[in-house]
Amino acid sequence: MTPYEPPPGALLLDVRDLRVAIPTEAGDVMAADGVDLQLRQGEVLGVVGETGSGKSVTCRALLGLRPTPQARISGTVAYPAHDVDDILSLPPRRLRAMWGRRVAMIPQNPMTSLNPVRRIGDQVAEAVAASGGPTGAAGEARVLELLHQVGLPAPETRLRDYPHQFSGGMLQRTVIAIALAQRPDLIVADEPTTALDVLIQDQILALLLSLQRDLGTSLVLVSHDLSVVSQVCDRVAVMYAGQVVELADTATLLASPRHPYTRALLGALPGAVPRDQELRVIPGSPPQLVGLGPTCRFAPRCELREPACDEWRTALLDVGPAHTSRCRRASAENLPTPSTHQETQS
Repeated sequence: MTPYEPPPGALLLDVRDLRVAIPTEAGDVMAADGVDLQLRQGEVLGVVGETGSGKSVTCRALLGLRPTPQARISGTVAYPAHDVDDILSLPPRRLRAMWGRRVAMIPQNPMTSLNPVRRIGDQVAEAVAASGGPTGAAGEARVLELLHQVGLPAPETRLRDYPHQFSGGMLQRTVIAIALAQRPDLIVADEPTTALDVLIQDQILALLLSLQRDLGTSLVLVSHDLSVVSQVCDRVAVMYAGQVVELADTATLLASPRHPYTRALLGALPGAVPRDQELRVIPGSPPQLVGLGPTCRFAPRCELREPACDEWRTALLDVGPAHTSRCRRASAENLPTPSTHQETQS
């Protein structure tokens, strides 16, 4: 296996000890708890995990967005390439100046993200004109350029259409065009294929990867499906209960996962078992993110759990070059390879 070589671009994003606390009657929900992530210019990072693992909250924080007005965000989200030490501390005016120009988001559901009573062309033109972009004839030319770029059929005849006149795939292409309007250095795609059928999913993923390569844009792709991120991502961060539990380049993560949760996700993929066998499932449910202690959060569901796991203060451990895992048994000599473990179970 060829070692992963990060792209030669400058460090674009540097997230340190990111925490997002959402107050509730039961206590603070720690939707993100001590997240560290780094991303270089031109790199594609996948963020994967079950529903409720903290993926979307974490990635929205990259734009300085809070899940609720009462939510508290701590830690730092720095953009070293743009001399921004912490986007979370920027005043509103400077924060808005970052959106679209430096970092943009592709939302999960384009139908609820677009204004239903405004024409498609007007909504793309608004994104183009933001922060001093072209207007008038030059702006319309840029709108058509973007819609052609994302593969929208016959955009010249669809500019006056409303969102309800578009299919799901066309709507997703439209919000991708809006995200690209000001040529940002980083795009955060929050499960951009969730609401689409399988054929359109493949088309949108291929489009995102093609645009990312052509434009040199960095991409954070949020998903609950490892099979999706394995197609397009250079590195993958696996999240569970608000924490990153494993981080590695994609090839290493797929060939040698070093956290039981990652192994369980891979084992639950449709192609992981013969067609005549039932799919594997992960027993139990993710924990409530209120009042969790410093020990391993996956332990109650872990097939490798030992008494010592209940006392171990969880931490990300180095288990290989640019490969970390939040498991006390993550070293090669302690954690069996996936094939060996599966043979033991069978």
